[in-house]
This record gives sequence, structure tokens and C-alpha cells, in this order.
Amino acid sequence: MKTVKNLILAGAAVMMAASCNSGSSSVSSAEGMNIGYVRLDSLTQLYDYHSELVGQFEATAKKMEAELIRSQQNLQTEYEVLQKAAPNLSKLELERAQMDFQRINQQYQSLEQQRSGELAQEEAKMNAIVKQQVDKAIAQLQADLGLDLIFVYESNLLFGSEAMDLTSKLAEYLNKLEKPSAEGDQE
Repeated sequence: MKTVKNLILAGAAVMMAASCNSGSSSVSSAEGMNIGYVRLDSLTQLYDYHSELVGQFEATAKKMEAELIRSQQNLQTEYEVLQKAAPNLSKLELERAQMDFQRINQQYQSLEQQRSGELAQEEAKMNAIVKQQVDKAIAQLQADLGLDLIFVYESNLLFGSEAMDLTSKLAEYLNKLEKPSAEGDQE
């Protein structure tokens, strides 16, 4: 059992040594396997369309936040008016005013939930567009470089030589892709 572990470790060491000596952006092992990895955190910074989509998403989020802040301020104003008027109201008038305030509060909470859901849908839509574009670019990158495996560095890889890093290359492919049409965004 110890011998098998040693053989596996030795094989891994040979493969890593070959990757360090290779000048290409992917590594070919003795069996002819081409391997590379992508750093997603760096890719999002290098991919121009992703930055554009994030900017649009953030603008939408700010508009929704401003709307919610205005509604919250209106709610606060209603509460202050109710507090000031409460001592001068009859019991029946006070109950009606409190019910009106509760109705306004429920409308605000409903609006807040609605906007939160809309924002989540926008984010999911943005992620789907980016994933579709990344899939296209990876397919092209794989075909051009003859890659057998592409890892995500952050989740599947503890170490990889810089020669195996395909992040910049993938970003180049992504930035050359045509942006999806508005009709394609609706699919």
C-alpha cells in the first residue's frame, strides 16, 4: 500500500515538473493530456462585458434602494404624524389611524419584498448571460488549444504553475465575443 502511494506521488511530481518546464499555457503529460486552470475572481475583472453588466445591475439596485428609502421616509413621517396626533384623537380615531399606519407599513414591506425579488431575478439573468458567454469562450479555447481539462483554481485546485493559468487567454476570448442581443437576454 505504501509503495502505491509512493508511485502516485512520484507520478504527480513528474507531472508537476513537466508543467513547470513547459512554455505553453497548458500542460501535456506523458499520456498527452492538456490541462489548464482559470481564476474566476481575476476573470470577472478582465472580462469587459461582465463589468458592464455589473454596472447596469448596480445602477438598478441603486434606483430600487432610493425608492425604498423614499418609501421608508414616508412611513417614518406617517408614524411621526400619528404619534403627534394620538393624544388628541378619540379611541375610534386612534384605532383607524393605527390601522391606516399598519396598511402603509404592509405596503412598504410588500414593496421591499417585491424589489428584492426583482433584484434577485436580475442577478440570476446576469449570471446566466455570463455563464453562456463563458461556456462559448471555453469551448473555443478548448478547441484552439486542444485542452482535455480546465480547472477552476479557487475550488478544485490547490496549486498550479503560472504556465497553466488560462485566465488571461479566456478573458481575451470573452472580450472578442459579440455581446448577446436584447432578445437573447430574454430567453
